[in-house]
Amino acid sequence: MFLHSIFKGFKQSSPLNLLLINMGLLDELISGVLFIGLPLLHTQLGLTYEQIGLIFSVSAIVGIILEPPLYLFSYRGSKHRWIVAGLLGMTCAFVLAGSTSSFVFLVVAFALTSPAGAMGIGLSQAASIDSAPGASVRVMTRWTMLSSVGDFLSPLAVTAIISFGLGWRGLCWIAAGCWLAAAVGVWLSRFPQRHTAYSHKDDKPDGSMWAALRLALRDTVLLRWTILSMLTTMLDEIFLSFLVLYLRDVLHASPLESGLTVGVGMAGGFLGLFVLDRLLGRITPLRLLQVASLLALIGVTGLLLARSLWLVPLAFFIMSLGGACLYPIVDAQAYARLPGRSGMKSFISSLGQPFEMVLPAVVGFVAGRFGLLASLALLGSAPIFFLLLAPRNDKILQF
Repeated sequence: MFLHSIFKGFKQSSPLNLLLINMGLLDELISGVLFIGLPLLHTQLGLTYEQIGLIFSVSAIVGIILEPPLYLFSYRGSKHRWIVAGLLGMTCAFVLAGSTSSFVFLVVAFALTSPAGAMGIGLSQAASIDSAPGASVRVMTRWTMLSSVGDFLSPLAVTAIISFGLGWRGLCWIAAGCWLAAAVGVWLSRFPQRHTAYSHKDDKPDGSMWAALRLALRDTVLLRWTILSMLTTMLDEIFLSFLVLYLRDVLHASPLESGLTVGVGMAGGFLGLFVLDRLLGRITPLRLLQVASLLALIGVTGLLLARSLWLVPLAFFIMSLGGACLYPIVDAQAYARLPGRSGMKSFISSLGQPFEMVLPAVVGFVAGRFGLLASLALLGSAPIFFLLLAPRNDKILQF
């Protein structure tokens, strides 16, 4: 019933569109190999904690360097080959990670996942938006819902595979097989013609890439939506990580109580996305954004004021109910500013990657100097920016 509600009413329900919109689910499902499988990587390959940290740091740095130009050069023309190349790159990365015992090659494998993921998953999202002009919020909502399902199933899938004794290499080979199957499916599919809208006289289909880039960078509304999309990370995994620390170290919650709190929050996020999907078409996205921001702010305020352990899950539920809706709304509005040119929007968004890298360190510094409650207050201030920075005009301008 839940998955049926995701696809119900989705006008572009061809096999290709269903495959593309499920890339987020597949990505979250397989990402558990890299994170949940870390103990296996540490044990079977004898890596130190410093080496494991270096692997992820190199991968993030490679992404910052390579992803923006890849997005920029892919913005014009069909994304078909770019997506296939990205999915094949993910296949090669997991094959290499599962077949090598060399630390150097392992670093190469992890580094490859950043640009390959940007092409395979990032452009799949962009192609899904391009295939449904005028329905970007609905597409992003369902993308986010499916990704949440993958995030929920990931630890269960990895644990099940490990229980069969396959280990790190088995996990990597299964992941590689999944990416290869996705690449073959996309390769055999026929991509539709791109829907593009132009209204600026200098922004024509035969214009240069650099001219289009200059126009995009001068669009202050696009930049505001992009900044808001970047700020959604403040209420995501980082907030959850420091919330678990707060529950353990300040409220002295047991592992079971912390797990139940996380579960309640996930339920709130699922419910928020489901309600958002049902309300689209009845209420304007900007009005929904205001309501979601207020709900998230109320939840954060309640969480910061809660001194009783049983109040925290309730506050986190309310925060997740609204917070889960922020990303699909603001990201869809950013896509809508560049109809048919989603690759350019992806390039603009990729410029915010340094913020995502620095944010955990800043929050950790605040937690160390002022306490965990201060770090949660910093992260929880995100809804205020959504209320202040979101454009007030309900009309989405296209150019």
